[in-house]
Amino acid sequence: MVEMFCEPSRVGSFAVDRLALRAGDGRALFRLLVATAMFQRRQDVQILRILQGMGASDAAEISDAAKLLALVDDSDCANMRTTQALAEACNLDKDPQTRKGCCSANPSVNCHLKRHTVLLKRYGHFGKVPTSIALMVRESGAEDLSGLHRLVMERERDPLARAQALERELSRAWRVSQKIASMFLSMVTNPDLSRGLAPWSQGIDWSYYVVVDSNVDLFLASIGYKGTGTYDARRDFVRELARGIDLTEFDGALQSYNPRLVQQAMYLFMSIANRRAAEADCMHLAPIPCVTCPSAVRRRCPARPALPASQ
Repeated sequence: MVEMFCEPSRVGSFAVDRLALRAGDGRALFRLLVATAMFQRRQDVQILRILQGMGASDAAEISDAAKLLALVDDSDCANMRTTQALAEACNLDKDPQTRKGCCSANPSVNCHLKRHTVLLKRYGHFGKVPTSIALMVRESGAEDLSGLHRLVMERERDPLARAQALERELSRAWRVSQKIASMFLSMVTNPDLSRGLAPWSQGIDWSYYVVVDSNVDLFLASIGYKGTGTYDARRDFVRELARGIDLTEFDGALQSYNPRLVQQAMYLFMSIANRRAAEADCMHLAPIPCVTCPSAVRRRCPARPALPASQ
């Protein structure tokens, strides 16, 4: 949730200033997007440790579009000039012995991408992510993410078309999938997710943004989802499912229809790692709460105690 990205105790030097985020400041939005892009294919607690462990100067460089574009413009390597070149010509990796950044396309160049892939502590080519996001914004014709938002708002008139256009633009960046784009865009548009910190909540159909990951897929499988495996099909299913859930029954301050929150409940319910890290989760009191848990929920719970063989 967006509040987490404003807490230095959670994300270290990647923390975003609340006032700047609420105002839709381009630099704050870029930092938020770069940090969000880290949350893929690893447990959240592991990503948080990486963010917390990075030094202030390194984090400032990695999360600043202007600094990244200046590094691109000063580089002798043509393979980082555009998002397309970065995706197709740059073969950034990590040396299996030294774990330092390397490439075969231009091995003699000691570029910032090789340094970033070490700092980000992900797979070899992940060092391309921040720079690719900066290039995506430049190629859109905007000065920053705030400007990209204005361009889309001017170009599209329908709220759903605007939501889809923003997702398409962000997804042009390396490793920014529909899932990552939806994570970021839901934080800056969804009023229930951000509680006053969403600068783009007006004029965009924020209900479009649903984050479908492996935990959500596990939940969908548990209820017999038989649709296709495309991201759009699974998102449409969750959005339709959410129409049958009036969230004001749980909290009067919420929107009655909010697919992102329904999806988040699916995600958290199936995520053993995140539930284990939450002290208030009922799994820490099992098996006592399991007795009163509805059977439809209990039989799907991945944290339920193992039953005796006789049962």
